[in-house]
Amino acid sequence: MAKISDAVISEILSKTDIVDLISEKVSLSKKGKSYFGLCPFHNEKTPSFSVEPERKIFNCFSCGEKGNAIGFLQKTENLSFVEAVENLADRANVSIDFSKYKKDNPNKKLLEINQAASDFYKLYLNSTKHGVVAKEYLKNRGISDEVIDKFDIGLSPNDFDLLYKTLTEKGNLVSDLHDLGLVKQGKEENFYDLFRERIIFPIINEHGNVVGFSGRTYIDKKDGSPKYINSPQTKVFIKSNVLYNMNNAINEIKKNNRVVLFEGYMDVIAAYRANVKESVASMGTSLTLDQVRLIKKYTNNITICYDGDPAGVEATERAIKLFEKANMEIKIVLLPDKLDPDDYLKKYSAVDLNKFINNSWIDKIEFAYRKSNMNIDFTKMLDIEHFKKIIFDLIKNSSNTIIESYINRLSEDTKVSVESIRQDFNQYTKRNIRNLRTRNIQKVKIDRKYSVAERNLVNYYLKDFKYVKTFNNEFGEMFHINQMVRDIKMIIEDLHYKNLETSKESIILEEDLLKKMNPDQLHFYDNRVKYKMAELDDKEYRDLLGVIQDYQIYLVIKKLEDEIKDAPTMLEKIKLAEYRDVKIKEAKYGQR
Repeated sequence: MAKISDAVISEILSKTDIVDLISEKVSLSKKGKSYFGLCPFHNEKTPSFSVEPERKIFNCFSCGEKGNAIGFLQKTENLSFVEAVENLADRANVSIDFSKYKKDNPNKKLLEINQAASDFYKLYLNSTKHGVVAKEYLKNRGISDEVIDKFDIGLSPNDFDLLYKTLTEKGNLVSDLHDLGLVKQGKEENFYDLFRERIIFPIINEHGNVVGFSGRTYIDKKDGSPKYINSPQTKVFIKSNVLYNMNNAINEIKKNNRVVLFEGYMDVIAAYRANVKESVASMGTSLTLDQVRLIKKYTNNITICYDGDPAGVEATERAIKLFEKANMEIKIVLLPDKLDPDDYLKKYSAVDLNKFINNSWIDKIEFAYRKSNMNIDFTKMLDIEHFKKIIFDLIKNSSNTIIESYINRLSEDTKVSVESIRQDFNQYTKRNIRNLRTRNIQKVKIDRKYSVAERNLVNYYLKDFKYVKTFNNEFGEMFHINQMVRDIKMIIEDLHYKNLETSKESIILEEDLLKKMNPDQLHFYDNRVKYKMAELDDKEYRDLLGVIQDYQIYLVIKKLEDEIKDAPTMLEKIKLAEYRDVKIKEAKYGQR
């Protein structure tokens, strides 16, 4: 496969208005020569996302996402590099044959057939009498046309072989249709459609390819047909690797830094209606390690919201164990009255479902406590002892507050005194709870030299606008270690821009700065920033920039250390460690 030349990429980027591109997804406002807005990759209230049209880059100094127009499209639309470049080329009217740059997918034909089947089902839902009935059914379940379009919902006809005839007449091989599970072969060698008279939910992978289908009944049948029929496992549909709605959820996952995991299709659709759009489903089957890894690619935070019935509780417990192995942060939502999310929404409202998911979650200790409590006969001493040991194991490494809370709950539920429970706990863990009160969590502190360097740079910004521009070109306008320094720097930039508009010199008078600052900023500037008896020179300025570059390297290495710790396999840990060592070596020899 050929590689796109740097010249081609440069031409496309030069003809791309990155502000117009990003403005399609982010509301931007101009400040100086840059544009600012709320970052599309994480939730924030204060804009940290900047777009620099001259350099044709974007940068978020809160979450660290940065790149050019190609990277922005890749991240926001889940495109490959070549797909993003092709998209920009079309926008910029750059005529290039991209076929030679694309690696042929060996399953391309099968994916095209699945897409054709999905289009067929959608057309049948939207243009037939049977579709009117099916849409009325969906409407009664609260599923609007907007939701139908969002999830590409369709309808399979009641005809014996209409899909088979339609697709084979277009030149598709019946063997491919059979391999995809779209048709089955009868005893008389004839072929018939697998899905008939069912609402169709296409299953789309993270790359936007239709890989399978699920069909749900929507009219009463007396033949004992199952509620759902699903595509079999095929070359393109490996159930353990796919999560329903991942294609739609990716950008919301990045933005909210979490996944909400459900069991089925209707649960995800209910969550979408409740404005919980970072939702995916394991499609009624047991969660797999591959699905956990897929989620972990995009976030380390998972909220499990399986059905509230006993089967759902058991499935939640299995899922927790898998997410624990991946070192993920876990929250659990247990809906009341054994309801599933769709039933909860129907009984209450979309607003109530949203509030419950976001505000009524519990942690894994509380989940285990409630689950264990369900199966305990508190009149039997052996049950009580078993229950205590389960809870002791769960809380033994927790804070003193959590331990005391559960000791009190155990006492209340088992009708055993708090003192006895506490003594049993101390004996069980072979340590004194009081030791926990003195345990301090060590926080990673930023080396003082980085903060000092950043503060000292403010004095240069006042002296000459060239120092501001040099810093912004190197690190971006929104980069900061200390929020107060960033705010003062932005005030200075505004003063410089006003000077330029009135053709004044680029130096800023300190008295003009003091007038613009609030009392907190004045105190910070006078006590932590202002040079009292120092002479400014370019060599010191370059040294200060070097310290800030070291800080960036420090952040990269720290992030890699965290990723090594969270990596689910030893192979991934080794690869990340090797990459970290390369970065350390680069820093050591000044290759920033």
